[in-house]
Parts: sequence; C-alpha cells; structure tokens
Amino acid sequence: MKKCETDKGTTQDLWLRYSRMKEIGVRNELISRYSYLVKCIALKIVGRYQYFNYMEDIISEGLIALMNAIEKFDVSKNVKFETYASIRIRGAMIDYIRRQDCFPRRLKKIAKDINSADEVLNQKLGRSPTDRELAAYLNLGLEDFEKMLAETCSLNMLSFEEIVYEKGIENLKLNGAGDIQGPEQVMAEKEFQAVLAENIEQLDEKEKTVIALYYKEQLKIKEISGILGISDSRVSQIHSSALRKLRKSLNGYLKQ
Repeated sequence: MKKCETDKGTTQDLWLRYSRMKEIGVRNELISRYSYLVKCIALKIVGRYQYFNYMEDIISEGLIALMNAIEKFDVSKNVKFETYASIRIRGAMIDYIRRQDCFPRRLKKIAKDINSADEVLNQKLGRSPTDRELAAYLNLGLEDFEKMLAETCSLNMLSFEEIVYEKGIENLKLNGAGDIQGPEQVMAEKEFQAVLAENIEQLDEKEKTVIALYYKEQLKIKEISGILGISDSRVSQIHSSALRKLRKSLNGYLKQ
C-alpha cells in the first residue's frame, strides 16, 4: 500500500468522505492524487503543437479542470473517474490553446483557402475532391499543395480535437445535467465513437495508418516517417489531409 494511502486513507475512502462532506482538504488531496493526469495530458498536447509551448499555463488550465471534475463527479455512477476527468482536462487545454490564437495569420489563411476550395468542389462534384483537384482549383501544383497541407497539420489537429473533445461532447450532452453519464449519454458517446470509427475506415490506407500510429500508438511524426519510409513532411501532409476529411464528416454528423 502506498504511503499516502496509509497516512490519509485510500482514494476510495477519500471519495466517500468528499461525497458526504465536500471538505476542501479532502478535495485538495484528491487533486494531488490525480494531478499526474494533468501532467501526462499536457506533455502530449504541447508536444503536438509546434506553435504552442506554454507548459505552465496549460498545466494550470488542466488543474482547474481537474478540480471542477472532482467537484462534479458522482461516485454512485458506474463511471471511472480517470476517464471522466481526462476528457474534461483535455478539452480545457485544447480550448485554452484555441483562445491564445498562436497560429500565424499566413497559416490560418492557407487553411481557410483549402477549406473554402473543398466546400466549393464538394458541392460542384457531389463528392469529396481529391488533393489533385483541390490543387488545380487553387492554381497550384500538387507538390506545392501538399506542402501547404503539411504546414497546416497542427492547425487541422486543433480543429479536429475541438470537435472530438468539445463540440462532440457538448452536443451529445455527455457532460449534461449534473455532469452525470446516464444510459442515454453512454449510448450517445458510443454512437459518436462508432461514427468516428466509420469515418476513419473511409480514409485511404495511408491516411488510416497514419491516424492509427499517431493517435492509437501515440507515435511522433518522425517515428511514423521511419516506419513508413517517407519524409516527415509527407507524414504531416497525409495526417493533415485525413484530419480535414474527418473534421468535415464529423461536422456534418453533429449538424444532423
């Protein structure tokens, strides 16, 4: 048994005490015991966004989200706190990064131009345009267009994660009344995960591989490039293209 559990009781004991009395001291002890979640998530997030490296600030946001999660968590529900809190912490960090507006204007314009071209061609063709068609619409060579995609990878990652951790959760009421995950919320979450998995399956093989290696295996861009035998920029381009497609599909689903 860990020393902290010997001195102050097990984590389960602390949850029972806090659920009855809402003591600030007990809450603070729970924050201390779960603070590792904040640090782990912060390290992963900051490592992904090349234009954002304010570790202390993002950890502060995560600790606030952790405190709120502890205050609102219902121990009587059959939900693992780590899962519940991680969603809140990650969502708070992503929202903070978005509010900092740390991406260069030039990069945001590139992303806007690509998204606008995608919308126009999608309506005109009745299907998602290929990269070559998008390049032609923008009067660019395919190689130049792929460089643009690689440049906007971080921006597309943020937009995609906003949908998954903020818009999706909010719209599906996973953190609804009382922040309790009842049967309807659990079903909604499973439906959202199924839709996401289905959209990933519709990607081409390279895109699926990059998404799996990056998000499931937690590998870095350089590690993925070594496995696939392609350049870092090519991995970023494939990643960016996949996220653009997924973001469009999920936005369509959430608007239904």
